[in-house]
Amino acid sequence: MKLALLTALYFLLYLPSYSQTTIYGSITDALTNEKLQGVSVYVNDINKLVSSDRYGNFRISGLPKGILQLQFSLLGYKSYSLIIETDIVSSPVEIKLTPSEISTEEIIVSDSSFEKSYQSEKISSKDLMRQGAMNISDAVTKIPGVWQLSTGTGISKPVIRGLYGNRIGIMINGIRFDNQQWQDEHGLVMSSDGIDNIEVIKGPKSLLFGPEAIGGVVSITDEHPAPIGKEIADLNLKYFSNTIGILGDMGFKGAQNNFNWLIRFGGETHADYLDGNEDRIPQTRFGGYTIKTASGYMKGIWAGRINYSYTNYTYGILEGREFEREISSYETRFDRSFTGPHHALNVHNIVFQNTFIKERSKFKVNTGYIYNRRKELEGNDERFLPDSLQFGDLDMTLKTVSLDASWTYTLNRFNEFTLGTQGFIQSNVNNGKRRLIPDADVKSVSATALLNYHKDKFTFEGGARFDLFSLKTSEYGIKDSIGYFPSISPQYRSVNGSAGITYKLLSKLLFKANVSTGFRAPNLAELTSNGLHEGVFQYEIGNSDFKSEQSIEVDAALSFNSRYFSFELSGYNNKINNYIYLGQTSDTLKGYPVFRYLQSDASLKGLEADMNINPAEWVSLRATYSTVIAKRSDDIYLPLIPADKITSVLHFELDNWKVFYSPYFELSTYTALAKTRLGENEKSVPGYTLLNAGLGCDLKFEKQLINITVSCNNMLNKVYIDFMSRIKLLNATYNGTTFFANNMGRNIVVAVKIPFKLSYN
Repeated sequence: MKLALLTALYFLLYLPSYSQTTIYGSITDALTNEKLQGVSVYVNDINKLVSSDRYGNFRISGLPKGILQLQFSLLGYKSYSLIIETDIVSSPVEIKLTPSEISTEEIIVSDSSFEKSYQSEKISSKDLMRQGAMNISDAVTKIPGVWQLSTGTGISKPVIRGLYGNRIGIMINGIRFDNQQWQDEHGLVMSSDGIDNIEVIKGPKSLLFGPEAIGGVVSITDEHPAPIGKEIADLNLKYFSNTIGILGDMGFKGAQNNFNWLIRFGGETHADYLDGNEDRIPQTRFGGYTIKTASGYMKGIWAGRINYSYTNYTYGILEGREFEREISSYETRFDRSFTGPHHALNVHNIVFQNTFIKERSKFKVNTGYIYNRRKELEGNDERFLPDSLQFGDLDMTLKTVSLDASWTYTLNRFNEFTLGTQGFIQSNVNNGKRRLIPDADVKSVSATALLNYHKDKFTFEGGARFDLFSLKTSEYGIKDSIGYFPSISPQYRSVNGSAGITYKLLSKLLFKANVSTGFRAPNLAELTSNGLHEGVFQYEIGNSDFKSEQSIEVDAALSFNSRYFSFELSGYNNKINNYIYLGQTSDTLKGYPVFRYLQSDASLKGLEADMNINPAEWVSLRATYSTVIAKRSDDIYLPLIPADKITSVLHFELDNWKVFYSPYFELSTYTALAKTRLGENEKSVPGYTLLNAGLGCDLKFEKQLINITVSCNNMLNKVYIDFMSRIKLLNATYNGTTFFANNMGRNIVVAVKIPFKLSYN
């Protein structure tokens, strides 16, 4: 860690001694050769953005001499990535973009970036606007192999190939994000404001992203800066009919040749949602606000950027003993008070990104700090508990300092080698009367080596990683009594690796295969739990002797792409040694069921299929299928594994007409099959199919552009319960009628985005 900082200081001292260069060129339509205006040309490594002019020309000056990645994107066209060596490339650079609905070998557009051997998919900010999703986890469920674990509408977390929580790595702007994910009812707690894209990476990725990424990674990247020489702003508004919800945010940003800045602020508020019977599901309301700022600067071989965000959200929590009381109470549909059980969260997140580029070397040093305060307030709820179990409210503060440093050297246009280190220091402190986990300090450090090779039809990516993970807890309470936490200081070591290939069998047929390992240290709840979890009213007991989880996954995929048809089929087998799970025992304590954290070997096998049909440029049909089968070594199914799902989307992208630009219309379905592979003491729920619709366009009045989308989710107002809903078994009887905690009914979302300039020079 010291060596990385000294090296960065050395580069900073000698910045002025290195000259810079300029890249320019033109961008055209690959089919018509039409010059394309407004194409975003983003230099990923130095966070610089320009746009092509009305003649399709672009120019980027002040670039360091070295190897850079350029990304070209325009609505209606496939994004294109190009790796160039700035000091030897011959300008002008000629770029041809392919319309997004076209895939054909006749149009030769070679992508110079390394082909990924693992499965991943991105959701753009435009997709987030069109989908009308309630949150980030809801949005990524459109991806094959991805579901969500939800507690109402506000609280949810992504499920990748059957794994979630501490088995999924969350990255924000390249730095690990932690907000007490060990608890099922702890969501991501972040807004979709100011996000450029969300990438979901499937399978164990400890090699690249560290401990806990044994199921996959969700990587969130904030919005790009303004184009150089521009000062722009945008206003975003959304209305959600079901929750009578309103979301609004406004952003301002500008950029000069070597400096850029932005600020964005906004918030949202939602009442309780209604199910398909028009019944209110109480205490599912939520709301909050977010502030984001960022600034970047570039000089010589160095490019730096600092990102800061503050999030303040409150989420209502529906508990079993509260359901009947809430159903019988009188509240208006607009009520948004939090007098019952609720979570209040405050998160400060700072990321400082640094990149140094010199010839064939690229050195990155990213640091981050997260302050996360979580309060779980029971409101008037405590009076329902006996005095012996009234522990008060939960109040935890989690502080994390992270480092991610790497050196990448490009040997030639075929080979790239990376050495890196990652680490974090974390402290958890309890401030409230009730405790679910003890005060603790956690440390992690690693060393990584990675090799990329790409030539003609073949790509290889492989490497190894060593991790050292340790934690130390403080003793609390009276031994052998409720709420006692012992002092423990376990240490875990792990060596992991990954090797993957891609091979182009035919001009349209690509084969991928990957073998990856990963590890996860037991979390504080699994090691030390000894008390009543009030949210679900069960007594939970941990085990301080647990070993770390170790996974090895083999996955393979075959993809076919042509102009009118594309198809991808992928399968995987993720074997996890020492898998930790929460199992119900036959014991009770003070009348409450006793659950113990247990450990057993397990395996998760799955299949994902994705098919696209493009009979014409203006219409496309996509269908996907996802399944995962998860068992312990004793052939017992693991609990809380999602049901098989099928999705379909019929999309129409129409021609511009008068003031209507890029109009579109789509119909989609989401089908969850009945869950038949059940864990111990689990109950099934019926399958269901939801019909969704969406439409939108860009309205252009002279120089002003307005983006409008309307989406209707669960259009037929279906009454259903998703198997991954944590409140699926709750019910209450009032006046002879039984009410269930069904999922949301029909929800119409109207979204408007108004971009405008701050100056018209």
